[in-house]
Amino acid sequence: MKSYHFLSTLKGIFFSFILLSFVVGCSKKTEEEETPTAPTAEFSFTPINPKVNEAVTFNNTSTNATTFVWSAAGTNFNSTEKNPTFTFTEAGNFEVKLVATGEGGSSTKTTQISVAPADNTAPAPVAAFSFSPTSATNVDEVSFTNESTNATSYQWSAVGTSFSSTEENPTFTFTEAGDFDVKLVATGTGGTDEITKRITVNPVTQLPPPVAGFSFSPENPETGQEVTFTNESENATSYQWSAAGTSFSSTEENPTFTFTEAGDFDVKLVATSSEGTDEITRRVTVTAASTGGGGNDNPCNLPECYVESTTSATAGGNVTTNFSYTVVNGKKLISQISVGTVAGNVVTSIQYDAQGRRTRDETRFGSILTGSIEYEYSNSDRTVRANSYDVAGTLTGYTISEYDANMRLTRTDSYIATGALTGYTVYSDFLNIEGSFPQLVETFDASGTLTQRDVHTYQDCQLIKTVSTDGSGTVIGEVNNTIDARGLLRTSVATIMAGGTTTTSTTQYVYDCD
Repeated sequence: MKSYHFLSTLKGIFFSFILLSFVVGCSKKTEEEETPTAPTAEFSFTPINPKVNEAVTFNNTSTNATTFVWSAAGTNFNSTEKNPTFTFTEAGNFEVKLVATGEGGSSTKTTQISVAPADNTAPAPVAAFSFSPTSATNVDEVSFTNESTNATSYQWSAVGTSFSSTEENPTFTFTEAGDFDVKLVATGTGGTDEITKRITVNPVTQLPPPVAGFSFSPENPETGQEVTFTNESENATSYQWSAAGTSFSSTEENPTFTFTEAGDFDVKLVATSSEGTDEITRRVTVTAASTGGGGNDNPCNLPECYVESTTSATAGGNVTTNFSYTVVNGKKLISQISVGTVAGNVVTSIQYDAQGRRTRDETRFGSILTGSIEYEYSNSDRTVRANSYDVAGTLTGYTISEYDANMRLTRTDSYIATGALTGYTVYSDFLNIEGSFPQLVETFDASGTLTQRDVHTYQDCQLIKTVSTDGSGTVIGEVNNTIDARGLLRTSVATIMAGGTTTTSTTQYVYDCD
């Protein structure tokens, strides 16, 4: 019985030893497998002997690390990049430290870097400047002109003022009188230099107040006639023009304006300067525009008659043209031209703005629109552009007509839609100042070669003869007009010579006063 118990006990102890050994063994094996390898911080750098302002590249050769922290005492070098770069701005010895961290812990590597002074071969900057005006007042803007050399950045200042600028050529207004020392510090790769100049600012003298004044011409304008205002103000720097009951508003010194209605208009000018304002009001009396005979403004005092129709007879038959009129701004103007043809009527309708300026023509064959022209005005109506469009509204070409100060047509340039010049016509040798009666009309191609010359002869402001020649001087056409006792054009005989053939047409004129 005792033997049995002893063996059982021994057997239990042996089994427990076996089990404990197994557990301990397994535990040691697991612990050995989970222990990570400690990191090792290591790095090198290039160049080995860096100089001031030379970039240094650090080559990280650490092992078993995933994060890095770089630093260098006495500098602002601080980076978490694996392979950073840094530029030392001062010479000396610097301890560069790398802390490498991984699952097995952290490791630190410190290496000393010796930074030598830079090879400073750049020329030293020389600070210099001038200023204008040299005798400034406390209301003048002073312009500083930088005349420094070998410099790339600048710092301006003036003690006792708010002047501070890094611009190359700054400006500043001294608000107080006195002597001010303006300093310029010029910096470049070769170092810095500075210069100080004294500027004397004088108090501004009291300016006289503005006095408004103006005149205008013509003194008795008509509707549709441009009025020029001549500013006669004194001691003023800005102006405001207006006229109650009109759209006249301008800040120009000497503006122009066209009154579209008759009446008395009070034109006011307000003149302003730093010393205050002054104003003046003058009355402009505008009368309704007068019209010349035959519907054309002229100085010949022709009867108030307007063409109602013309009939042109040629070998091919007769063509009758009828004219309709409208009154705009006191002027009787053509509103419609209707030409009868074998196939039907060709009608051109003309539209005007409130000033009586032509704005749009529409041409129709029967009821079908065939084209249109739109007019644009500029340069006080002395430049007129006429844009031609086809039935689809596509620009096909345009002309630009120029008028002189007396509103006489002096030149017309013709262009295709793309803007290429195709030719131009020049009007000159005018019969008088007031009417558009050129005695010479010359037409040129785009290259400036004369292609046609028309010489006009007038009688009491009516055209009585035109002789046309080509560029070589050969006569290619002639027009002879007959004027009746009242000075009205009655018959016009046109002869055209082309290709050895002569064609003649005769046109009869009918007036509303017949």
